[in-house]
Amino acid sequence: MARFALFLVSMSLLVASQASAADDVMTKAVKLYEKRHYDEAAGLLRSNLASLGPAQQGSANLALGMIYFKNAMLHRELYLASAWASQGYLKKLSARRVSSRSRFVDLYMGDALIEVGKADVAAIYLRQFLAGEGLRPQYQAIAQVSLGLSYQVNNEAAKAAPLWAAVDTVDPEVKAELAAAYSKAGLKDKDPLALAEESLAIQTKRGKPLSIRMVKNLLAVYARAGLTEKGLDLLKRADLNAFSFRETLGKTKVINFYDLSLLDDMATLYGQASIACLEKAAVDPKIKGSAEFYLGQAYALFGSAERSQKTAQSFLASTQLPQQFKDQARVLQGANLYKANRKVDALKVWDELAMKPSQDPDVLAEILFTCRRLRAECPNAARRSATTVEAGEGKKFSTLNIALGKYYLGRLDTTRAVMYLEAGRDKSNKNKIESNDPEMLVSLADAYFRTKKFSEALEIYFEMSKQFPEVRQLQEAMQGVYAMEHKSAGDVKIN
Repeated sequence: MARFALFLVSMSLLVASQASAADDVMTKAVKLYEKRHYDEAAGLLRSNLASLGPAQQGSANLALGMIYFKNAMLHRELYLASAWASQGYLKKLSARRVSSRSRFVDLYMGDALIEVGKADVAAIYLRQFLAGEGLRPQYQAIAQVSLGLSYQVNNEAAKAAPLWAAVDTVDPEVKAELAAAYSKAGLKDKDPLALAEESLAIQTKRGKPLSIRMVKNLLAVYARAGLTEKGLDLLKRADLNAFSFRETLGKTKVINFYDLSLLDDMATLYGQASIACLEKAAVDPKIKGSAEFYLGQAYALFGSAERSQKTAQSFLASTQLPQQFKDQARVLQGANLYKANRKVDALKVWDELAMKPSQDPDVLAEILFTCRRLRAECPNAARRSATTVEAGEGKKFSTLNIALGKYYLGRLDTTRAVMYLEAGRDKSNKNKIESNDPEMLVSLADAYFRTKKFSEALEIYFEMSKQFPEVRQLQEAMQGVYAMEHKSAGDVKIN
């Protein structure tokens, strides 16, 4: 995508100026990045980082930081899309008549509602799940942990404490669940990391593979503890296509449940890894400007707004880069003002940039991407952007079309969202991630799903699943909603 042109220019110049085996690794990694094969690109660089000489460390860390940053942004988009799709699917499952109603829907609905900030409603579902008869001890304990978390985040700590104290943590799966709950609740005195490591040690000693539910719990702890290397190693070994629980209802109905929080914690972990790499890259004077440009964005999304502001100021004060990139840094400054509750000042910054004569389309796009992320209403920037794309054509304006689509999706104007997103998509390779930014594809699939274009949405995720198996939870949720709306019998089947 054009908004990351500075990184690609920096990498091409560095690789072209050198000739060694190390640069062969860099060249391959950048090509994989351009194809959006993020895991392959990161794995290649990460495994070769120690063997690179001092002269290549800065550029390698810049490349690795950008790869992690894009992967983090993608997984945050996947999380937001899955939050909507999963709730819709679980609500439909929950509304079924008693004779054919899933029992475990209450547990997974409760977990999902905690994730989206509806802890009070989550508690209702979790209590309902616990009231059922004949529960396996493991899932009774897991539900107790989740119910305790719903109370804790809803400022009812007095209810959470006795629930958690009564949980039997002999089972390593349960121990990991409790560790994740303590971590999410910010209870450092409970030492969630020690609990997580104990659960992992027990499971490893038993020679058993980690379930995806255990993976997501360990990842939650590692992400919040800043243990990016541990988290990355865990993800490398995990089967991200796996379901969390499979429930069989009768002879023909099988329901697979997934953990929504996995996608968010993956985003957090990749974001932290990005910051760590970009901080190292910023030390290299040859690429300091490029590194600071992206580091400011990474701080804003996955770190500290204060550090983001300082980094943006440093970039603006020292860089000799074109005005386009300085304007994009000012967009970031506006975002930090908005997050500091100085919304009027932020909108003023964005409006001034949007109304500049002959403003670069990528700067307008950055404003809209930012407004959508912060859920800010930016009518002036949207109008100027719409006028700009109407007057222009070609690939130069594809990013701005995408930005308009994402902005209107955030405003729940799905008709305009689909129109602009489709205009920004590569028509000849419409669902290929090698030709289209996967973040855009996720937004388009989300818009299709909201407008009942299920086949179009599922086609996108089928292509994405070849590189990102974790989209399985979105595929099954969307297919499940489609099946129930069309009263299809049997289980959800995805090729």
